Amino acid sequence: LIVGNFLGGEALAAVGSSGSLIFLLTGFVNGVALGAGVLIARYFGAKDWESLEKAIHTTVALGLAAGAVLTVVGVILTPQILHWMVAYFRTYFFGSIAVVMYNVGASILQSVGNSRSPMKYLITASLINIVLDLLFIGVLGYGVAAAAFATIISQSVSAILAFSKLMRSKE
Repeated sequence: LIVGNFLGGEALAAVGSSGSLIFLLTGFVNGVALGAGVLIARYFGAKDWESLEKAIHTTVALGLAAGAVLTVVGVILTPQILHWMVAYFRTYFFGSIAVVMYNVGASILQSVGNSRSPMKYLITASLINIVLDLLFIGVLGYGVAAAAFATIISQSVSAILAFSKLMRSKE
């Protein structure tokens, strides 16, 4: 709210678009911290003060180390990460019509009581996306834009399936 009102829409978009990436980078550490919290709660509940103290100290040490690594890696890799994001976004937006049309077709089907077909099409698209990601990136060694291209293809398939179902429907 503050960024958008005081700095404008572009600044808000920059901050907003970084949320997913930042969550990706910090999510693992957050998961480990939550897991450590379970262990700490167990020791606390059992009144095992020695194990509790060790678990707390280990968790704090791990947090400091992970924070330091994340800081160094994040600062060093920021230009490369931004380069990957630009490549991905540029390619992804070429396929925006496929994403929009799948959602339009799925919405129409769901509106007339058919929620099963859109789910099947989305599962199919997800599997296609995984296979194409493995092919384009893992086998052929293409860059990050290939992941977006795989998404475009898989979303196109889901849109075609949704509209094929709509066109075949007697209702």
